Amino acid sequence: MFSALPQSFFSYFCYSICGLGIFFNAILLFLSTHKSIETIRELRYFLSNIAASGLLFSACIGALQPQFVTRATMTIRVIHGPAQHLSDPTIQLMAASTIAIYLYAVLSFPLFFVYRSIILSNNAMFSQLFTKRNLLITFVITFLFCCAEGGVFYKACIDYDTLFDRLNRTTDIIEQFENNTIFLNQQIRNMDHGNGVITLGTTQSPLNNTHANNDSPEETFLKQHRLALIGDDYRKNQLIIVFHAIFVSAHVFSYVIVLLSAHIMLNILKRKQGSMSNDTFLENELLVHAVFAEAFVPLLLSAPVAANSVLVTVFENSLKWQEFLSMYFIGLVPVISPLCSMLFIGPYRRAIVGIFQKNKSNNKSDNNE
Repeated sequence: MFSALPQSFFSYFCYSICGLGIFFNAILLFLSTHKSIETIRELRYFLSNIAASGLLFSACIGALQPQFVTRATMTIRVIHGPAQHLSDPTIQLMAASTIAIYLYAVLSFPLFFVYRSIILSNNAMFSQLFTKRNLLITFVITFLFCCAEGGVFYKACIDYDTLFDRLNRTTDIIEQFENNTIFLNQQIRNMDHGNGVITLGTTQSPLNNTHANNDSPEETFLKQHRLALIGDDYRKNQLIIVFHAIFVSAHVFSYVIVLLSAHIMLNILKRKQGSMSNDTFLENELLVHAVFAEAFVPLLLSAPVAANSVLVTVFENSLKWQEFLSMYFIGLVPVISPLCSMLFIGPYRRAIVGIFQKNKSNNKSDNNE
């Protein structure tokens, strides 16, 4: 399965899918901020939040490109993306930020459904509570909660040496990385010698003092380019258990609220069908289904990841294909989610079609000239 795929395929997949995620969410962000929907004006605030979150989430996972290795009670995340050149605390902070951004997007959907249910019900008491000002405060509180959850993950990470030692004793990942690094160093040296340049690893300047500690050029290069790792161990640091408990509870809470609110909204629309035009009723109903589908994209794609996490935790070991499974599924979330909005929400779909038709007509006029 995935184990038969070369490492380069994983990198190509990550860059491609994250690039698409950034592109689609940038389009949705533009549409939601410039194209207002008359029947549901508040939709633009929610979709803008979700599109911005999706854009940042795509950028973060594209920079990290983690491989999840489970050994006994330890989960080691091997960083293959550009973030591997950063310091360990910076990588941990980026991973914590990625979790906070993802959770913020997930929790934005129940806020929309609850707010919209109150607007449709015309309940005076709830309408006074859920004003635009209070809605903004709710967004801020939700964001701070997600940041706190990311902070728990950051504090749950254990030290690099422990992760490196476990990975070195139980896998061949370190050996493969060192072989690739040495090969890269040799290629750079060959290119530099061909151009008449002396590389840093071979220079005899007293400033770098490589001859003083008897390090070969390859050993010096390996010290300068180490494998980037972050991880946790629930026996060494129980904060990771708290993190997973909050993370799972937030997901369950989010989707229960979405289900209940969507059911209430559809019932209210059916009761009010006689007092609104057929077009307005159909547009409201379609919007509910479209946002509902978009809300459940993270749940559907994270279900295999959650099942895989349970399996590797129970057996205290991960197979090669299981280590890349999370990225293959979670990477699709910021791609499919904005597509649901752009394809099923009429004004957005018509705006995109209009842009393509305008470009097509401009190209025809240019060719005629």
